[in-house]
Formats: sequence, C-alpha cells, structure tokens
Amino acid sequence: MRLLACLMTSLALLAADMPLLHAQEAAQAEVQSQRVTRDPLQVAIMHFPGYSEVNEAGEVSGRTVTLLKKLMGEAGVPYDVRILPAARIWKGLEDGSVHVWPGIVNKPGLEAFTLLTQRPLGVVGINLYYPPGSAAPQWPQGIKGKRVILITNYTYTAQLMRTLDDPSLDLTFHSGSSHIGAVRMLLRGRGDYLLDYRAQVEAVTKQLNIEMLPHLTVAEQSMRLVVSRRTPGAAELVQQLDLAYDRLQARGEELDITRQ
Repeated sequence: MRLLACLMTSLALLAADMPLLHAQEAAQAEVQSQRVTRDPLQVAIMHFPGYSEVNEAGEVSGRTVTLLKKLMGEAGVPYDVRILPAARIWKGLEDGSVHVWPGIVNKPGLEAFTLLTQRPLGVVGINLYYPPGSAAPQWPQGIKGKRVILITNYTYTAQLMRTLDDPSLDLTFHSGSSHIGAVRMLLRGRGDYLLDYRAQVEAVTKQLNIEMLPHLTVAEQSMRLVVSRRTPGAAELVQQLDLAYDRLQARGEELDITRQ
C-alpha cells in the first residue's frame, strides 16, 4: 500500500508539472521560430554620403549601414546590403528582389507592395532652399510664379506635390540630375528655389565647402524599414525587427541616424 501511495503521489506531481513543461517548451519553440534559418535578406540602400557609400576598401559603409548591422544582428537575421538607384529599389520591393529598404514610402502605389516597421530610424526633412542674401518667402504663396528646382528621379511627399501642382501658383520647374548639380543651379541663378532633402544638401555644402543654404522646412517624415510583401515571412520579419529595435533601445543604443 505504501508503494502504491508513493507511486500515486509521483504521478500527481508529474501531472502538476505538465503545464509548466508545456509552457517552457512553447517559449523555446517561439525563440527558435524567430531564429529560423533563412537565406540572406537582400537589403538595398541609396547612395548617400555619410550614410551609405562605398569606402576606399570597396565596402558599403556609413551611418545607415552601421544601424542595419545592429538591427539585423540583434534580430539574428542574415543579410546582404547593396547600394542601388531609387528606381531599382522601388521595382525590387514590388517584385521581391529587394526585401528591405530603410526609407520613406512616398512613391505613389508603393504602399500596396510593402510593410513598415513601427520604430523610426530618424526624421527625413524636405526643405525649400533659396540663395544666400535673399528674403525668406512665405510658403507656399510666396513662391508664386517662381522657378523651382527639383531632383530628377526623387520623390517628394504627396502633399508637397499637390501644393506644387496647384495651377494658381504658376510655377516653372527645372530638373537637377544630382543634389550637387541642383545646389549649383540655385547658386548660379538657374532657379529661384530648390526643393530637396535636408541631409543631402547638408552633405553637398560640406563637399563644396560653403555655408548651409538658407531654407524653410516644408515637410518631415519618419524613416522606417520598408519590407517587401514578397519577402518570405514578411509580417514576422517586421515584428522581429521591431523587437530587436526595442531591445537595443533598452540597452541605450542610439538608433536615430539623423542625430549621430
């Protein structure tokens, strides 16, 4: 009887421990599912001095590259990174040949092909630049009838484009094939104003060794990781990257590349 009683007690204890064992197994399975072996993600970034460029050793480097290394490493996700033109990145996100891009979705229709992480990587500002010594215009009525320089193959926000397309403003547009070319056009009087990204113009002014151009900030958007919906496990990847961001932030890591 004593042996039977001991056996019944052991079985009861084992049954009581079963929920805990199941919970531990489920937690381990969840961790493993987040570390599923996958082919390297194809990450694309645009050329951006100081943020993403090829160094003397032929390697892709810069603030954005460093941040990607932190996030992907923390998430346990293998990846390859390439510098590509904007048009190729957008096409790649649509057809799945590009899996991830750190940027802002302001190309019309691109949101249908992508998912966004929730955590911001920095704030992208778009400014209206004017020649040194000129008075600051009122936005937007103060630029009525003027010549505005835009960057070829770059997108602006939908709200900005609606403003620029307003017939009552009677604007004339000129195209700059590059950021440095557009700044030179403005300084040479080939346009009255330049609409361009803040960080790009900051890089150009350093390159040309000139003072920062006077400007008005007309738009700001948060940059995030943009994930192609054609990426295997796209929704799960977005969650992994956001959780990796949270862990890094909790450890005091600087994750806003526009503040570095």
